[in-house]
Amino acid sequence: MEFLIRGEKIKVTDSIKNYIEEKLGRLNKYFDAPDSIKATALIKVKDNEEIIEVTIPTTKFTLRAEEKNKDLYAAIDLVTDKLERQIRKNKEKLARYE
Repeated sequence: MEFLIRGEKIKVTDSIKNYIEEKLGRLNKYFDAPDSIKATALIKVKDNEEIIEVTIPTTKFTLRAEEKNKDLYAAIDLVTDKLERQIRKNKEKLARYE
């Protein structure tokens, strides 16, 4: 999976970037051709909360999730879990119609 990580009102450090790539990299096992998929992550700061938005367009559907938390690393964990649930749900739906 290819990653595009941007920060809005926040500097994306190497440790944040590596953590996002590590966590979202776990989703590779759900895709047939993970090398052709581009994941976009946008990190924002609003008030005293960190917000992460992740969008993963695939050939059959687009995955999108957003999480807010005071701790950015916790928000990354939550958004990864949310995306994993979405993938499982969509895979089951697609399997029924094939």
